[in-house]
Amino acid sequence: MSEHTAVDAEGRTMSTAPTARHRRFLAQLARDHYLGGRSKVEIGKANGLSRFQVARLLQEAVDTGVVTITIETDAREDDSLTDRTATALGLDSVVIVDIPDQTEASQQMGRAALALVGRKARAGMRIGLSWSRTLDAAAAFTPALPRCTIVQLAGALRLESHRPSSEIFTRLGQDPAVSMVRLPAPLLVTEAETAADLRALPEISGTLAAADDLDLAVVSVASWAEGLSSVWEKCTPAQRQAGIDDGAVAEVSGRLFDTSGEDVTTIDDRVIAVTLDQLRRAATTVGVARGAERARAVRAACAAGILDVAVIDRALADAVLADGAPTEPDPADAAPTESASDEEKVS
Repeated sequence: MSEHTAVDAEGRTMSTAPTARHRRFLAQLARDHYLGGRSKVEIGKANGLSRFQVARLLQEAVDTGVVTITIETDAREDDSLTDRTATALGLDSVVIVDIPDQTEASQQMGRAALALVGRKARAGMRIGLSWSRTLDAAAAFTPALPRCTIVQLAGALRLESHRPSSEIFTRLGQDPAVSMVRLPAPLLVTEAETAADLRALPEISGTLAAADDLDLAVVSVASWAEGLSSVWEKCTPAQRQAGIDDGAVAEVSGRLFDTSGEDVTTIDDRVIAVTLDQLRRAATTVGVARGAERARAVRAACAAGILDVAVIDRALADAVLADGAPTEPDPADAAPTESASDEEKVS
């Protein structure tokens, strides 16, 4: 069971994660203490709390991700790694996540992506979030956002490997500062006609149109391969192979593309989600990916002009740099050239 769930007297699972209002309160206490330099006693008097209650709330702010503590040593190596990775991918910036516990990998990646949203969000922004298992795993760590609009960029998927959930959007919708634009549809349907009918509904067409002018978009980048894409799980073997035959190597919100970044439209007529062109038009698009096996997909997303920022783990960063590392020349390859030069001199 998650650390943010409990069971009530009737055996029902319920969430114990802090509400958006409570997270704002935690954030204010943390700002007063860590940034404003106010003591726990001062904060307690201002809020009708004891210093012990303030201490517990400040600890809760750390435990729930409202406050992130960074210990700085010599950061030059990490800075060099992020800079080199961003350069290799041709991106504005890269966030590299260290994952000591692989059982919590999805949550840690999601937390890093949501923390980035919290840092970049400004009042009045239109922010697009695509449904993904990674973001949903970190729903309890949704940041307290300024007044803004959140647009759901893709429908959710019901997967055998993952319980159906859209908690990330539910929690955002509970925040009074957020205007939530939901996409009440599945990401992928069986028939093209069904998808066309759904896209024609005002509540769906309106959401998809709202993705035309995004200040910030966050999506997951997947490889078009078994075990590396949620959408792959929902396709038939024939559809998976058709995508491969058409050149697909990567997938973002159900949209496929090849190594050169060209759109692959194999399943487009059954997808209900933002288009790749809409992501290209966003002011800033953040792509989240984990694992060395997704390095090719991330490179393809960069070639497609979709991404500006990538949130990746160290294994993927190492794979990107290894792919782009220059190879040492083979001394044997140089020998014939020297021999030919000698023959020319003799002649």
